Amino acid sequence: MDVKRILIIHGWGNERPIGHWHRLLATALRQQGHIVAYPQLPDTELPSLDKWLAVLKVELDMLKEAGDGELIVFAHSLGCLTWLHIAQSGILQEQASRVLLVAAADPELCGEVPSFQLDLDSPQVKAAAQSAALTTLLVGSDSDPWQPRGVEATFAKPLDLPFKVIVGAGHFAIEEGWTPWTGVIDWVNDASADLAAR
Repeated sequence: MDVKRILIIHGWGNERPIGHWHRLLATALRQQGHIVAYPQLPDTELPSLDKWLAVLKVELDMLKEAGDGELIVFAHSLGCLTWLHIAQSGILQEQASRVLLVAAADPELCGEVPSFQLDLDSPQVKAAAQSAALTTLLVGSDSDPWQPRGVEATFAKPLDLPFKVIVGAGHFAIEEGWTPWTGVIDWVNDASADLAAR
């Protein structure tokens, strides 16, 4: 097995609870022998982009120091906007191999955390999103309150990125039953895996 280096970026209000698909993903991948960074980001109820980027810069630097296996990034909700900021910030020392952005929060709904907002129609944002990884896949649902216009209109079209819609998935939250998620675990080792698999 090729050892991969994984970064998981949680979202707003997430304290890495027991049973969350992020936590189960981190545990499963560590058991498989992969190197996994899953940091608790600070002030999660009222986050600061600068503080989150400071933590994630160190995690990315340490993953770079850990070897040369494939770098894979998972982000959820506000974590997806955080990744787009990372892509523009200059703190990414290497291009990721694959990025999975799940239930990205519409920046227009993030007025309480203005430092995370960004203009998805900006050519600079699009260019950064394209260059930060060899492949970036957006995953959304048809029933996500944080994506009222849908993943295609909100993110996929302006950023020119591929997307997948999982029907009825809501915001991919633990309260909606997103606990074990077989598809994302399988996807790490096989990019053609069925992400809808539970």
